[in-house]
Amino acid sequence: ADVVGVVDFDKVVDNYSKVKRMSDEISDKFTEIQRYTLDKEREYKKLTTDAERKQFEETAAREIAKRQEAYIRLKEKKEAEIDASIKSAIKQVAIENKIDTVVEKSVVFFGGVDITDKVVRALNNPASK
Repeated sequence: ADVVGVVDFDKVVDNYSKVKRMSDEISDKFTEIQRYTLDKEREYKKLTTDAERKQFEETAAREIAKRQEAYIRLKEKKEAEIDASIKSAIKQVAIENKIDTVVEKSVVFFGGVDITDKVVRALNNPASK
């Protein structure tokens, strides 16, 4: 019979130390965009002619869009890195514990070997990889 492992994915994410650092990095980038946008709004209010405003709007809109795209790319990249790390740790723990199949704990009503804590330890302890 196959041995089924279960993982509480939310608990893994909540206890993975790298998630906090990445979340802070993403949040800092978002705050940077907000600050830039507010600065541009202040600059806009100082402009006096329609021509100045129109030129400023176009330039600022392009720059804000560029920064937002960079933010989205960063966020997607970091989320993919976290996902890959978690999947790798799950696979590592499953192999080490001779577990054939691993599923999300929330879909299992009864049974299965809970490997959540082992996965968290593998993620937070680089020496275990």
